[in-house]
Amino acid sequence: AVPTFQLEGGPAMRLCIASPTPKEVVKPANGECLAALASLRAAVSAVRACAAGFGPDEAFTARGLADHLHAMFPRRRSSDGTIPVRMLPMGLLDLPLELISLVLARCDAKTLCRVAASCRLLGLGVPPPPPPRSPVEEALRARAEAGGWWIPASLPEGESSWLSMLAWVETAVERRGRASTSAGAHHSLLLDSRGALLSAGTERPRNHFAHLPASPADGTPGLLGHTQGVVAPGVGAPTLVTPPRAVAALCARPVVAVSAGRHHSLAVTADGAAYSWGNGREGLLGHGDEASTGVPRLIEALRGVRVGAVAAGRMHSLAASREGLLWSWGQNTYEQLGLGDGDAGQENLPPGTGAATCVGGHAAPSARRCVRSPSQVSALSAEKVTLLAAGGDHSAAGTAVGRVYTWGWAAQGQLGRPADKNSPRSVPGLVAALSDSRVTDLSCGACHTLACTARGEVFSWGCGTNGELGHGDSFNRHSPELIEALVTVHACAVAAGEHHSVALSAADGAVFAWGHGRGGRLGLGNGEEGSALLPQRVSALSGVAIASVAAGASHTLAVSAAGRHYAWGSLDALGYENEELRNQPTPAELQLSEQL
Repeated sequence: AVPTFQLEGGPAMRLCIASPTPKEVVKPANGECLAALASLRAAVSAVRACAAGFGPDEAFTARGLADHLHAMFPRRRSSDGTIPVRMLPMGLLDLPLELISLVLARCDAKTLCRVAASCRLLGLGVPPPPPPRSPVEEALRARAEAGGWWIPASLPEGESSWLSMLAWVETAVERRGRASTSAGAHHSLLLDSRGALLSAGTERPRNHFAHLPASPADGTPGLLGHTQGVVAPGVGAPTLVTPPRAVAALCARPVVAVSAGRHHSLAVTADGAAYSWGNGREGLLGHGDEASTGVPRLIEALRGVRVGAVAAGRMHSLAASREGLLWSWGQNTYEQLGLGDGDAGQENLPPGTGAATCVGGHAAPSARRCVRSPSQVSALSAEKVTLLAAGGDHSAAGTAVGRVYTWGWAAQGQLGRPADKNSPRSVPGLVAALSDSRVTDLSCGACHTLACTARGEVFSWGCGTNGELGHGDSFNRHSPELIEALVTVHACAVAAGEHHSVALSAADGAVFAWGHGRGGRLGLGNGEEGSALLPQRVSALSGVAIASVAAGASHTLAVSAAGRHYAWGSLDALGYENEELRNQPTPAELQLSEQL
């Protein structure tokens, strides 16, 4: 029980601590008490004289009131004469509110207005004490602080409690670093249960037009990370086809996140270091030059940055630190780097058209065609980025509070911002249609984008020519639209391939696929040309709890909760050249090799 304050009459207007009672009691004031209150009113008048010179944001001028009150009540002892008690402490917050109210009740309106304007406590009241933290909240805070993850200073608007907010931050962090597999156009990156990195695929794509000179940008030298030397891409260059095997250069470092692009690969180790390898054209690898490399190489420009996530697009790269800062590098033809200094009027050209103007470092002319070293995306420096996605020529980022930002090429609506559909956007912009939905997962395809929310909803927008949006038609969408066929699925993850899409159910780990089905990439077993305009369940995986999925140009990967890897579609991206094995219409389990 908390003791209450009780005023007693008398020459000294003695203040004592009464025994706990059901409610507070203030005894009627007698003549002597009124005389004391008149003296207190004089003290308030003294405060009024100096209060006029203070604004509402200045220091508490009402401290003068406390000083005057304290002077009127000297030290006394309790009734037994043993315990020294200061009847009225100097601090205003230490005074009983009953006494302050009695004092102010004797003041005129002008005085009260001045006191209220100069003192937040007297004008707005005592703020309630913060509720005690629960053991669960303390545990989440301790884990977040130990991991260096971002915690907002105040509870974001719309959050019901700190417990839900901290749990959300940890979930976002886990999802960001849980990229256990990634599917590119011609290769795949896989992580086993111990964090060992394996790669597989074709190091140089098949050239169906062998009579034509190959473009340097089309080659994939060093894509798999197994070769010490790199052969420049071109007609006659050898093709390296490799089934899954360990990447020797990173065998001593546990890898926590990977991303496979069309021409290059990215990986993040447990200590937050970022590595890249493959085709270095237009600064794609972030090493300050355009040299290709056949083995993983540390991105020196990000040394000292604790990288938490990476995303490899067609010809550009993204990386986010554990603190939520964002970097980008590579080709910037369609402003996919989000640096905000490009000339949008010159960007309506297909990639590779005209001479590229590349820069290395962070300071650059306004019209950057490519950036060879990681450059921080300053437009999102005030946000805390937890999700990354890089598509054909556009990019997306999710923040710690579930917002989504997009930038880059917008012609098919892949940015999800109808007002920005006619030209590239060089600065990240908020996808307003998702403002009321907390996004937990993001993925970009060639020209479409997928988002999964905390409620298990899946939204899609962009190019729908091949049914990759899952709305039952082949129309484009310039704003996020809910996929009605997945409303009851309660999805927890999404993956966008070049022209097909995949979603994962949180309830039972079921996989759903839709879009372009050529080569069996949907895993539905309905032939090479089988496409789906609506999400269909991959029945071959029934009874298998899938934990993560990845979609590439023409194949799909999945990892079960037990750590088993599955693949379907065009498996030349997994190093299978046999014509009978290349197109796999249903999921097949992969046998991973630890051979270096």
